[in-house]
Amino acid sequence: MKSLAERNPQAFGVLVTLCGVMIFVPDALVMRLIGGDMLALAFWRGLLAGSIFLLGNLIFARHTMPAKGEWFDRKGLLIIGLNAGGVLSWCSAMQYTSAANALLVLAIAPFLAAILSFFLLKERIDRATALAIALVFAGVLILASGSLGHGRLLGDGFALMNALTIAAYYVTLRTTGRRNMLPHLALGSILGGLLAVPFADFEPVSTTQALLIFLSGAIILPGAAGLLILGPRYLPAPEVSMITLLEVILGPLLVWAVIGENPGQMTLIGGTVIVMTVALHTLRRLSQPESPA
Repeated sequence: MKSLAERNPQAFGVLVTLCGVMIFVPDALVMRLIGGDMLALAFWRGLLAGSIFLLGNLIFARHTMPAKGEWFDRKGLLIIGLNAGGVLSWCSAMQYTSAANALLVLAIAPFLAAILSFFLLKERIDRATALAIALVFAGVLILASGSLGHGRLLGDGFALMNALTIAAYYVTLRTTGRRNMLPHLALGSILGGLLAVPFADFEPVSTTQALLIFLSGAIILPGAAGLLILGPRYLPAPEVSMITLLEVILGPLLVWAVIGENPGQMTLIGGTVIVMTVALHTLRRLSQPESPA
């Protein structure tokens, strides 16, 4: 792996990003198979993933652990808080809306990041990106219209909140340079799990459910997130976005195929608008790597 990264950094970036995405693809399905209260699952996912992140950092890169004053400085607290919010909002979205809606809304995170960067970092948004932002939000409105009368609008709101926390997380990472934020990501996961406890409905679980909870929190989440943190170091952001679209497309299809969770016509229409917009915008960025976002 190390020799591949040195010989062909772009190929290594594609490989690790693709592996990370493919590990993430069954995540929504595994959550559906676990069943029960998703905020109870948020507790276990947060604690398991956070513990794995911390343990992995201590074992493989102890020298990159934060210095004493870096654990709870402004940027550290931002990453902790945003990841805690992401844990809660993602599981809440899966509780109250379809897996397809939760995943498709997640695809707008890069455009929310562009908006936040415009206001917070004064980065310019060109016309093509502004048009793409308008189209993806139109897609979200179409998708949400299909939730009216089906009791899923609250879940769509949580999915939008999740996309916003991820966008803010991306923007914050832009300001941290080469500083290792994985320990803060770990603390955020643990905090998110703990914050879910007052709202969670804990019920006895079967052996199968316990194994799936371990798979979800200790393998899928930290494994995929760890690989997806590496990818952007070797690939331009548009290429990473293109590869991660696979999760948005394959995740809902897998849930539909295995447990028959039909996303509905409006979700398919709105999802098509979102996916096509992200894909076309990404292809444009790849053809013009020096153009501003």
